[in-house]
Amino acid sequence: MRERFNDLADQAAEGYKVARKSAARGVRSAYNTAQEYPGTIAAVVVGLGITAFLLWAVRRAGGWRNLQDSTVDRMREGYGYARNAITERAASLRRERETQAE
Repeated sequence: MRERFNDLADQAAEGYKVARKSAARGVRSAYNTAQEYPGTIAAVVVGLGITAFLLWAVRRAGGWRNLQDSTVDRMREGYGYARNAITERAASLRRERETQAE
């Protein structure tokens, strides 16, 4: 049992070393790319800022669930408003057509 555990530990250590080298290579590559394209850094910083603002706004609105509920309510109100506006417009067009036909 102990031998099996040691074998697994050795395999995990080898995998960790490979992953660590690969990650270091990836970070170095990303850093070099960012140096070549300074706009990339600006885009990442702006994206992080926007994400932070949206998370702050959701938290201020009472949390994700509350934001979802209020959004659904607003959509239902908008749908009702649009349905009424379409009905009124259709009735108006019918009246116009009837007056033109006379």
